[in-house]
Amino acid sequence: MAGTLDLDKGCTVEELLRGCIEAFDDSGKVRDPQLVRMFLMMHPWYIPSSQLAAKLLYVYQQSRKDNSSSLQVKTCHLVRYWISAFPAEFDLNPELAEQIKELKALLDQEGNRRHSSLIDIESVPTYKWNRQVTQRNPVEQKKRKMSLLFDHLDPMELAAHLTYLEYRSFCKILFQDYHSFVTHGCTVDNPVLERFISLFNSVSQWVQLMILSKPTAPQRALVITHFVHVAEKLLELQNFNTLMAVVGGLSHSSISRLKETHSHVSPETIKLWEGLTELVTATGNYGNYRRRLAACVGFRFPILGVHLKDLVALQLALPDWLDPTRTRLNGAKMKQLFSILEELAMVTSLQPPVQANPDLLSLLTVSLDQYQTEDELYQLSLQREPRSKSSPSSPTSCTPPPRPPVLEEWTSAAKPKLDQALVVEHIEKMVESVFRNFDVDGDGHISQEEFQIIRGNFPYLSAFGDFDQNQPIHAELPHSLEQLQRITLCGWAIICLTILPLMDMSTVPSFSLLISTMLL
Repeated sequence: MAGTLDLDKGCTVEELLRGCIEAFDDSGKVRDPQLVRMFLMMHPWYIPSSQLAAKLLYVYQQSRKDNSSSLQVKTCHLVRYWISAFPAEFDLNPELAEQIKELKALLDQEGNRRHSSLIDIESVPTYKWNRQVTQRNPVEQKKRKMSLLFDHLDPMELAAHLTYLEYRSFCKILFQDYHSFVTHGCTVDNPVLERFISLFNSVSQWVQLMILSKPTAPQRALVITHFVHVAEKLLELQNFNTLMAVVGGLSHSSISRLKETHSHVSPETIKLWEGLTELVTATGNYGNYRRRLAACVGFRFPILGVHLKDLVALQLALPDWLDPTRTRLNGAKMKQLFSILEELAMVTSLQPPVQANPDLLSLLTVSLDQYQTEDELYQLSLQREPRSKSSPSSPTSCTPPPRPPVLEEWTSAAKPKLDQALVVEHIEKMVESVFRNFDVDGDGHISQEEFQIIRGNFPYLSAFGDFDQNQPIHAELPHSLEQLQRITLCGWAIICLTILPLMDMSTVPSFSLLISTMLL
């Protein structure tokens, strides 16, 4: 049956389901795994999973009436394959899991232990939203006290940790998130995808802030050079998604206008920068990127924004059904959608070749939570390098000029509301990490010199005023509950860093409790 299906001409859901059942032999060997996996992944585009489960139950019951034991066992093999290939669907859909349990109970009641044993719904694991962080080696950590300073990080180390953060966020995205985005055209009621997009945008903005935080052109040029080499290492890791974010930050109008800064960047770095930018340019429908991605072997992290655009384009160009009664699904469209989604799904099955330092992950997570508008970034750029009086006249407005036609805008997304537990967890880990890595003599205190070094990781720390040793510290901090509740995760980190010289390790748990209370 599977061999007789012509998807390009369209078929009914029932015909495709029967084709998938017949793709198995009685021993469970699947003759057409591509067809089976495609249908099981893509069926929610056409019918709810609960309806598919009901159809499977109906097929089994009919085959029992027809005394077709072969069809019965093949149906059970398909259910087993479904559970094995897409366990998260059963863990996150209680109604679906209950239907499969009812099928298994029916088989048990009939005494059909052989068929029942094929359906192991009880062993479906709980979906793990967070990957385990590689444990630190205490000896190695002792030798690398400065590893928490972004300015001192080796480009590969920073690239590896950015890869880990984005990969961990990417692994939470499921089929239903893509389906929702494509059908709605936005991230409405899609917090997982929205969070990933927000992280992407945060990386791009963080690159800009790290550059603009430096007061002199040579210092800014050094930061640009550093991030160009980070982008180079991201390419070596075949992480095109974060590469796009970093290059996007470097190519932003707030950075591209800094002519004095660029004059201090070496020709070799400029050439490398241009090559990396050309790789992810939108020219030719991202042709350079697509060719490079197709040649990759092993772990690779595609640019999600590009493939989401492909999904949306297909959704708009081709109908789901080929007839007005919505009975014959568009098999050609299904195959094209599946090809894109399968490429994205494969990413989660390949672990990135990186190891993560938990301390650095916490600090990096906090540092990336710095949200500024386009106007604010451009204002800061103008403060660093004001418009030249000799240059052609321009409007007095600080509205940034159009971006260079290199990168298309990534999907916009609102800043997700932070979870209180997440705030407390990362701040406590960050403070503990700072003490563990910078309290050299182990006396439970951070010196002023060490404080000035570590604060460099937060370009907007000065938003609360420069630390004045002769002035009471409370004068620098928000003074009302309303202000405290509006502070972002980065803001809480700033407060933590500001009071670090006055803290010792014994105060960390109680300080986190204070933060938790303020956020209630």
